[in-house]
Amino acid sequence: MTTQVRFGLPVSGLLNNSSVDFLSSVEWRQTDFAACGSKDSDFNLRTIGMCWKQQCLNRTSLKSHSEKQRFSTLDAAVEGAGTGSIFAVLARVRSETTPTKRRPKGDLKKQVKLTSRLSREATELLRLWLAHGSTEAEGTPTALLACCELLALYGSQFPAEVIGGLWRVTLAAALAQSESFIEAAETEDWQELLDDSLETRDTWLKAGLLSLVCGALFDDVKGAPRLLRAGRTVLGDQLQQVTDEDGVPVAEVYKSLSPFLSLWSDGLLIGELFGESLWKKSASKRFEKMLRRLSATVRADVTLMGCPHGEAAVLALNRAYVVSGFQTGAKKLKALKAVSGSGKKARKKISKAAVPSWQSDDTDAACLRSSWASDASVATVKFDDDSIQMELAVEGVPLLSGSWGLELLEGDEQLELEAEWECICWNSDSDGDYLELQLEFDGGPIINRYLYLSRSDSFAVIANMISGATPGRVELSSHLPLANGVTLASVEHDREQLLTAGDKKIRVFPLAMPQDPGVGTSGRIGRDQDGDQPCLTCSHATDSGMLFEPIVLDWASERQSAQAEWRKLTVTRATEIDSDGAGAYRLQVGKQHLVLYRSLGGTERYRTFLGYQAESETVIGKFTKSGVIQELVIVE
Repeated sequence: MTTQVRFGLPVSGLLNNSSVDFLSSVEWRQTDFAACGSKDSDFNLRTIGMCWKQQCLNRTSLKSHSEKQRFSTLDAAVEGAGTGSIFAVLARVRSETTPTKRRPKGDLKKQVKLTSRLSREATELLRLWLAHGSTEAEGTPTALLACCELLALYGSQFPAEVIGGLWRVTLAAALAQSESFIEAAETEDWQELLDDSLETRDTWLKAGLLSLVCGALFDDVKGAPRLLRAGRTVLGDQLQQVTDEDGVPVAEVYKSLSPFLSLWSDGLLIGELFGESLWKKSASKRFEKMLRRLSATVRADVTLMGCPHGEAAVLALNRAYVVSGFQTGAKKLKALKAVSGSGKKARKKISKAAVPSWQSDDTDAACLRSSWASDASVATVKFDDDSIQMELAVEGVPLLSGSWGLELLEGDEQLELEAEWECICWNSDSDGDYLELQLEFDGGPIINRYLYLSRSDSFAVIANMISGATPGRVELSSHLPLANGVTLASVEHDREQLLTAGDKKIRVFPLAMPQDPGVGTSGRIGRDQDGDQPCLTCSHATDSGMLFEPIVLDWASERQSAQAEWRKLTVTRATEIDSDGAGAYRLQVGKQHLVLYRSLGGTERYRTFLGYQAESETVIGKFTKSGVIQELVIVE
């Protein structure tokens, strides 16, 4: 073969050539490798293998990780490996290899002996594959990546002639596929390429990670620097385009986190091994923010909330922390404790960086979390679709999970919820997290829903509001999705409900209904079905076209048996009772005394309740011992 080949040019059939022809056909950036082509082929591959073993020892001993180094992008392929495939070889090697804790001293022969942990059977599997199945590497990007992992991470553990043969096969496959790497790297909008097809997954792999790996492994081949730069650029573009400025992934990525985290983590590993900075500072900062945002959604049973494959996503998240070296949630917890101290005054000093909660307008998602503790109370809300997806765990125990359903009747007509939910208010401070969503009908009513999660007082408020409707009969039904195993019971002689989740008891107070079940009401609360989803349903009707319907969830252990009392408060406006334009309630459970207020008809003039002048649209507060309302949330 006389034509010289390099990265980025169309080429095939390189493995059909002898080692002499193969080595002489490659266009090298340095002359040392080209000189090898004029010598005995066995000697060349053996020599290359010995040199590669030394390089591999230098790379893999740079940094000791707490877990085994690997390309986690290949985990699924390795787990389902068929007999005789390169993935079966990799599976055997992975099972026999442990991380090198410290680079052994002495000559190369001694180093190889001390670091080798492979059985003869594992080496023989690779020999057989090189002899009979090596064309597999030219066929698919994942097979080539498996060869790259064997070469980059386990090269010191094979005999020199075997690793030399693997080097040749891997380089030939990389050259054969490199033209497709360049084509894939021309993708301009990665957010438009998020379907779960094999072709799409291969495009993500070829454009970024494989370009980076092959460019780093075969730096002496012409075109390799371009390949490496393209891989680094594409990995950064992929991250930037599918996350917002605070690192929150778009919905499609969040639903399938593991593959994306694995791509970026493997890229970081390659950058570390070869001394190459993977990203610019802005991309690195965004990756760190993304890990922190995702960490906030991990609940106590080590599952990522709102993610279909939550356990696998947590494993990928943990590995990303290890490879990146960024601070974990545990270290953030130390920072939180350091500034929290004790007492109300100290909690006010919690810095914004120490608060785990977040909200994203770009991705239509929010995470409300009481602290960085593993058993924190945490809620995730996603509203990128017609329905709102909600999860709530109280002190680490799942309570709500699924679609936060809504039905609205105007007269006898059920309104179709075709509009999109929009976040109109987000507040996160030392007292708690507040999220409010709005859905507005053309020429019809406005629906608002809010969720408030206390940071330290073990309660949450979930409320639905109707405003702007034509006066007449309006009925709203809200369905809170119960997590698996959660049970619901009514409290005797009361309209209070009791949810049981594991060993947690959660008291439910429907404040818009009279506490006494003997008093008539247009509302109801109880267990129901929203399609196939068991749920806690709360319904209420009004003839004014306006409604404020709050529910308080309380799981504080010290208040489990405390007496509860709630009342609807009288709201006045210009000394006259305003029964339709606003709603206010108070709830006392033991020593905790909450007050909730919502204006439904504008705030241009003060409204008053219990001597409190409300100039804001929303107030969530609690009574102090002196009878003064201490505001937790004020929404103008």
